[in-house]
Amino acid sequence: MSLEALAWIAAADHLDRRAAVLLGAAAALSQTVVGATIAVPTLLAYHDECVRQARRTLGMQVFDEEVRHGEAMTFENALAYALDEHRTASRTRADTATGLTKRERQVAGLVAEGLTNKAIAAQLVISQRTAQGHVEHVLAKLGFTSRAQIAAWVVEHGETERTGSTSPTT
Repeated sequence: MSLEALAWIAAADHLDRRAAVLLGAAAALSQTVVGATIAVPTLLAYHDECVRQARRTLGMQVFDEEVRHGEAMTFENALAYALDEHRTASRTRADTATGLTKRERQVAGLVAEGLTNKAIAAQLVISQRTAQGHVEHVLAKLGFTSRAQIAAWVVEHGETERTGSTSPTT
């Protein structure tokens, strides 16, 4: 129910993508806990208005994609998203790639390519421990816990820096 209420608040603040994700997460989680999307029928009007506004603003396709994104979240991911942990990472992305240095963006790109710390070190001509430190900084700055999350972030946001040593056209 709290996720649903947060979706209504997000819609009121014109954060329609967030509202759609929270609606999806609330619906999916309520099916596992309660068995119904809305436990209090008198609040259905708020739900309906939230859906109407988000669909109108985002369009049907984007709205449905965002709802599916929310439905696919685990309880832990939904909780983190509801607590703005996800949004904080997304918001900081707009501020020069989440405050990552040029070298950290290079490392993130190499992580996305599937390179190990040893391979990153060789590629950038740095020590393996330095590469490991860069990966740890990227994880911390983005608020992530795994290399897979870095890779997904790089793919989603295109946040890479070319090293210049691997591309003959640079």
